[in-house]
Amino acid sequence: MTTIYLARHGQTEENLMRIFQGHLPGTLTADGIEQAQNLGKELEGIQIDCILSSDLKRVVDTVNYAIADRNLPWEKTKLLREIDWGKWTGLKIDSVDKKNPPEDAETKEMLYERGKRIVEYIKEKYSGKNVLVVAHGLINRSIQAHILGVDINELYNIQHMKNAEVRKFTL
Repeated sequence: MTTIYLARHGQTEENLMRIFQGHLPGTLTADGIEQAQNLGKELEGIQIDCILSSDLKRVVDTVNYAIADRNLPWEKTKLLREIDWGKWTGLKIDSVDKKNPPEDAETKEMLYERGKRIVEYIKEKYSGKNVLVVAHGLINRSIQAHILGVDINELYNIQHMKNAEVRKFTL
């Protein structure tokens, strides 16, 4: 049995500005740092064998604040990056027509497929381990959809994770 502790990064300045972060690095706010530290406290008594995370700065910083004193194997991967918003990256969320995403943006179908690849990767590489997976809101939804057997049409019905929230799943 493989156990996944799926977490989202701490609050960023870009979250507060309500912009499409996508593959931007992101900068944790003071609250985001505190959220990451609290995530670490929440995970203190839990056996974690390794960490798998996005390679983007906001996630790397979150992991560093949360797991600062635990010497764990840590793999950073682009596979866990947030959805790529293409030309919308860096724009305010309310400044675009959300019904017409740019052609260079990652689609819901692409995100859903990437979530499937992540779950398969975890099953293959981390079988029998307790894995802390730290990533982003939308890719985390996709991962959860595949763990829970949720169809792509129900993807956005999965409750959005709060900053530095952690959810436990077993495979």
